[in-house]
Amino acid sequence: MNIPRKLKLLAFGACLAAAALPASAEEYPKFDYMPGKELAIPHVSGDAKFSNTYQYWKDEKALEDAKKSGKMSHEMNYKDFRWAVKSFDAEGAIDIGRGYYNEKNAKGQSCASCHGAEGKKLKGIYANYPAYNKRLKRVVTVPTQIKACATERLGFDWKENTRQNTLIDFFVGSLSDGKVVKIDATSPGPIKASYERGRDLFFKRGGHFNFACASCHTPPAAGKYLRGQRPTTFFGDAAQYPIYHFPYSLPGDDFEYVFTLQHQIKSCQILSRIYPGEEGSPAMTDIEVFLKASANGYKMSVPVAEYNMDTSYLD
Repeated sequence: MNIPRKLKLLAFGACLAAAALPASAEEYPKFDYMPGKELAIPHVSGDAKFSNTYQYWKDEKALEDAKKSGKMSHEMNYKDFRWAVKSFDAEGAIDIGRGYYNEKNAKGQSCASCHGAEGKKLKGIYANYPAYNKRLKRVVTVPTQIKACATERLGFDWKENTRQNTLIDFFVGSLSDGKVVKIDATSPGPIKASYERGRDLFFKRGGHFNFACASCHTPPAAGKYLRGQRPTTFFGDAAQYPIYHFPYSLPGDDFEYVFTLQHQIKSCQILSRIYPGEEGSPAMTDIEVFLKASANGYKMSVPVAEYNMDTSYLD
């Protein structure tokens, strides 16, 4: 049989390609990690080994002094444009959350029945979450705790990533404004184990682009202008969540532009072409533990806006 020259060349090329492929799926390259994982510590001052800008934004006075000295926003790791500026526009969303907090079930019970009017018994707790829940036998975020209470105590189906849960979370978060974040991720136990798993997930590459969370939130990307975004290092930012994210929301959201930290992680996963995790799941909770512990020693600042529309950083 006379085989055309083109077919012979194609067949030869296919043989070469087949010879270069691994013999089994186990031989394909595994996910690797972005550099820097071993440098991460559960305290906001750990930024010194990443961007080395902590001295410019460690507190309000440091930010003020840095601005007066002429430092530009990217030289301050973009920590200046939202942390110290409260969002008046977000107050409406907090009020809606307060309304859900006081919503009564058929027996006349509400969140306030246990936690007091205006969340009196919840003041300051957000700075210490995620936390280990002995009854659920797992580390939980505030949205997961809200879901558990709503389901078991009130009979409401307020899961994570629902309007009621998100806006109650925003209201509760605002009650910890000014409190210093304190997550014990150094003592042996569930929180330390969760922090270490979350750290590994944060630096682990995956998805279509082979990105990790750290691809944007560690140098050289952090502190640069990236497709209209201003990515910062991962230290301290969790102290600003839940956050008012106007004008951006995910398709299908009805949360008044509020993003919990879980929702922010999911949003970043989608934008990075990483398969998004389920909010409140163990893996997503681990990532939040890592991020929140990386804000240890920093004051909570809620509500602030993700995009405060301040363009002075371009001056």
